Amino acid sequence: MLNLRQEFLELMHERHACKIFDRDRKISSEDRDYILEVGRLSASSFGMEHWKFLIIDNPEIKERVQEACWNQPQITTSSFLVVILARKDMRSSSQYVLNRFMARGLEGEALSSYIEKYSNFIDARRDDEITFWSKQQTYIAMANMMNGAMAIGIDSCPIEGFEKNRVNEILNFDKEKFELSVILPFGYRINPKKEKNRQDIKELLITL
Repeated sequence: MLNLRQEFLELMHERHACKIFDRDRKISSEDRDYILEVGRLSASSFGMEHWKFLIIDNPEIKERVQEACWNQPQITTSSFLVVILARKDMRSSSQYVLNRFMARGLEGEALSSYIEKYSNFIDARRDDEITFWSKQQTYIAMANMMNGAMAIGIDSCPIEGFEKNRVNEILNFDKEKFELSVILPFGYRINPKKEKNRQDIKELLITL
């Protein structure tokens, strides 16, 4: 157990927001599938899996996305991008939500009780609050994919710096059901990472 603990801490020290990747090194399809599987298995509120993963490895599309992301070089030097979309159709009446409940094998009173609990939680919220809630869940999947990738020596860089309307125009997805959340490039670093700079744990703790 101590070895696993130390290995994970070393992984966390090694992971960094890679600003430029080696464009000549490509991630294998096997490793890409592994990263996506890590995202798929991530936790989410009510187990609703609030995300959709849009994969981009087309160089022309990456160039257009880069222009809408303040020309950040990690976009086009990456092996591929994962654009994480957050679901907006999350009210209790949504077919997607009902499908997720049914997938758990709940029936009768147990199903009705859980739907009622979910309805009480979500249906009184404004549309923008629901979308914000979904976007929060996508960050769980994002973090897991970043750490899972680093475990096999693959770098990443979460990107929120983009012009959403421009990216929306470039990407083909259902804007009624999904909201652009975050862009996540994956690849192999070309430069050594800088020493990680974090606050001391004592500065972060509040004990009650």
